[in-house]
Amino acid sequence: MDINNLQAFIEVAEKKSFSRSAETLKLTQPAVSKRIAALESELSSRLFDRVGRRVHLTEAGKVLLPSALKISSEVSRIETEISCLGKEVAGKLSIGAAEHVCLKRLAPLLKQYKQTFPNVEMDLQFAKTAESLQGIETGRLDMSLCAVSDMGAVNDSNTRMVSVEVWKERVRVVVGRSHPLARLGAVTIHELAQHPGILPQEYSAIRKTINQIMVSHNLETKIAMEATDFPTAKSMASIGLGWACLPQAEVDDSLAIVDVEGLDLKCSVNLVRNPDRSMSRAAQAFVDTLPARLM
Repeated sequence: MDINNLQAFIEVAEKKSFSRSAETLKLTQPAVSKRIAALESELSSRLFDRVGRRVHLTEAGKVLLPSALKISSEVSRIETEISCLGKEVAGKLSIGAAEHVCLKRLAPLLKQYKQTFPNVEMDLQFAKTAESLQGIETGRLDMSLCAVSDMGAVNDSNTRMVSVEVWKERVRVVVGRSHPLARLGAVTIHELAQHPGILPQEYSAIRKTINQIMVSHNLETKIAMEATDFPTAKSMASIGLGWACLPQAEVDDSLAIVDVEGLDLKCSVNLVRNPDRSMSRAAQAFVDTLPARLM
């Protein structure tokens, strides 16, 4: 059984999409389909049902997935242990990260790392926290930099993961310069609740925190729209669609900061990895590149 076919199967099972899996695997969609077809032929069983643009595991696929995950993880472990035998810092390093983390914080670190260890092949994958955790669990990712808030921890999602805070910054409530709240500068939570917000999706720690605070004051959160990332929230807030919560590094002159009484949000970025897997020299070197006082 070809390990590449199994890894393609795992990706499609996790992402429920051939196109998104192709992007992660850096293959064409027909190439991913070919690998799945080869696996289905070998097993004489259909592994996916295709419904519109989404795919779902068949009963045979559900039976195969746990074993495929174990095989993939074991192959990754063997590769890591063998790579650790060499003295040179080389090989492949796969890191997952939220896009805003890469753009604002990670780029200088990656530049420094690449200059110091030019023989390491960097594989940077933009992913949501849940997808990163799956990637770490299966061995597809060595580690991930995940954005969390003070009200949530990556460890809550998977107790096998080790999560270490790398940096933290304040999250500010912001509005466009023409928004009514921009003239006030400081407001109460009741005044904020009168205006719709541009907030992350329900599973987001920041969204959960805002909702909890509103409920504690017997208020309801008005939603202008849900934003899947900080750049989108920033763009929509700047044109006056509503207030948004952004890390301090995202705030610029197109926005006005609104101080909300009793609201103190912080966004943490944690390094997450699986303690059951040996760290390659490339992975250990990357950890050593991070700020020493936080590691």
